[in-house]
Amino acid sequence: MTLTPVLALKLALVPLVVWAASLASRRWGHAVSGYLGGLPLIGGPITLYLAIDQGEAFAARSALVTMAAVAGQSAHLLAFSRAGRAAGALAGLAAGWLAFAAVATLAGNLPLVPAAAFALAAGGLALASRFLPRPGAHARLPAVPAAELWLRLAAAFALAAAILLGGAMLGPTVSGILLSMPITGSILPPFTLARHGPDALARLLRGFVTGLAGFTAFFLVVSLAVVPWGIAPAFALAAVAAPAAVATVMRLRGARS
Repeated sequence: MTLTPVLALKLALVPLVVWAASLASRRWGHAVSGYLGGLPLIGGPITLYLAIDQGEAFAARSALVTMAAVAGQSAHLLAFSRAGRAAGALAGLAAGWLAFAAVATLAGNLPLVPAAAFALAAGGLALASRFLPRPGAHARLPAVPAAELWLRLAAAFALAAAILLGGAMLGPTVSGILLSMPITGSILPPFTLARHGPDALARLLRGFVTGLAGFTAFFLVVSLAVVPWGIAPAFALAAVAAPAAVATVMRLRGARS
């Protein structure tokens, strides 16, 4: 299997994002780690590369499928939370991956337009926000020892390699599903549940939901704008839309609280 530039970029970004999210949890807590894990810090640069390498139309279709597959990421979070809390992290991973595969494959093979893809993503995130467990009122900042951090990075790289090297040379539909696969969502939650417990897991997973709002906004903008506007304006606007969506969700949650 040839290691193409896009695969090399993916393999470099995955452990980098896990590293950043893990350090963020030390400084600001599990929820902020989830925000970073949910943002398009992996999928965004890869889609930019695809736009440059394969053209705007390919990137627009891939972004559309990636956005729709957010419904699969929401299913993954819900399934991991339920099975992981009941039977442990490995059971949670198995349930989460099965849920993602079923929902994302179905979503990716629908006759998608931007409005439909956005509705799938937003609906999935709304369900996750409604049914994920809520954390307690107080939490201490977690300690992530150096040995655990390196283990997280090794696990992230191994998982990314297994998935991505097996999915080379695929079209925009499959590429879009791969870009939405919960790789960071399969590394951070098991470590968090095993070391810090269910309350910390609840904070992390709800942080992921907030970050995925930014993920959805990013790919909505790319799917709509990259063909008519071109690569640079579309991705610049998407890069602004993602943190703006996260800030909006956080503000709405704060107002409801």
